[in-house]
Amino acid sequence: MSDYKKFMNLNIDEVESMPVDEVEKKRLKKHVLGQNKKRAAWRKYAIIAAILFGGTVVTPFTFPSLAAQIPFMKNLVEYTDKYFIYDNYSDLATIIDQVQTSNGISIMIENAIFDGTSITLTYAIEADRNLGELSMVSGSFDIKSVKGTAGGGSVKKINDNTYVGVAKITPFFEGDIPEEILVSWQPTKILSWSNDVYKGDWSFEFKLPKLENDIQTVHVEQKVDDVQVSINTIERNALSTVIRYTQQLGQNTLKEWSWTSISIMEVRDNLGNIYEANSNGGTGNTETGTTEWSISIDQLASEATTLFVTPKIYYSKGSGIGTPGPVMSEMVINLR
Repeated sequence: MSDYKKFMNLNIDEVESMPVDEVEKKRLKKHVLGQNKKRAAWRKYAIIAAILFGGTVVTPFTFPSLAAQIPFMKNLVEYTDKYFIYDNYSDLATIIDQVQTSNGISIMIENAIFDGTSITLTYAIEADRNLGELSMVSGSFDIKSVKGTAGGGSVKKINDNTYVGVAKITPFFEGDIPEEILVSWQPTKILSWSNDVYKGDWSFEFKLPKLENDIQTVHVEQKVDDVQVSINTIERNALSTVIRYTQQLGQNTLKEWSWTSISIMEVRDNLGNIYEANSNGGTGNTETGTTEWSISIDQLASEATTLFVTPKIYYSKGSGIGTPGPVMSEMVINLR
């Protein structure tokens, strides 16, 4: 059985927890799953995020803007988890304002943005009853010409019947990244922390333009034992900065710890600014030991000339069996 089929047949309730430090726990609020032909790096939290926001094929539907007919809040970004939102989001995001109602529960997408790597959208939920504390909205994101997606998000209770959420989805395209993407989202149920499930039939479809990116090619690498990381590009746009890197596992690690991953623990510049690394997930292959990753950070300070990136190894056999590895040496990137 392939690694992907084994993954899809996993029982999440039987997955062992893997010990991680506090920084990694915060990062795992959103993490990864890639495509069906290549293995995607993951942990227990990542499996949940991937299933709840996975990319399955659906039939697209188009709906008019109905937001004015329902007394939803505006400026949802003010209530969302800032882990997912960068400073220029409100100025750059495309207004969606689509609303769908099912079984007494309305979901509205206020706006969304595609920075060339990830899609971020804000939404609100209004119900005719108190749904309790919500954990996640479960449903598929479908984007044309992708081989898989990674995703995650959060949802907050604003009052007895109203909730505000943010979702972040990273599509992995088959070919070149298009200048405009068509996104379909079909939530099927809303989950609460008390295990209540609220089912419904909501469907959204909208288009998003890609932000322009300035790409700087770099080649900085290091190796610990037979685990190597190489930073490939720095991509800057009006919303964020994306750092793409590759990990390569040697035969010894690949044989014993085939699901090993490298996370970026810290990014700082020569001015002393520290940027929070938000993982976009990655795709890879357990036979070759190669995985392509990316992280997003906020826009770099305009005066910064150097970045210092600190990776960390996490050894894993899959199914929650693993152990944190060493923090690697700082990697220095010249931005000029």
